[in-house]
Amino acid sequence: MVIVLGLLSLISMCACILILASLAISLHERKQETDNKNEPFSYLFEVYNEK
Repeated sequence: MVIVLGLLSLISMCACILILASLAISLHERKQETDNKNEPFSYLFEVYNEK
């Protein structure tokens, strides 16, 4: 029974990681679409030089 619970927790952790990663990827793709705006202080928030 302990082995089954361990496997279920492992599967649920992997599923949570995949869901959170897909959420981050979708937000990153949306950010690039809105990047065309010329905001006056946008250079302050560029951390990784993604342009």
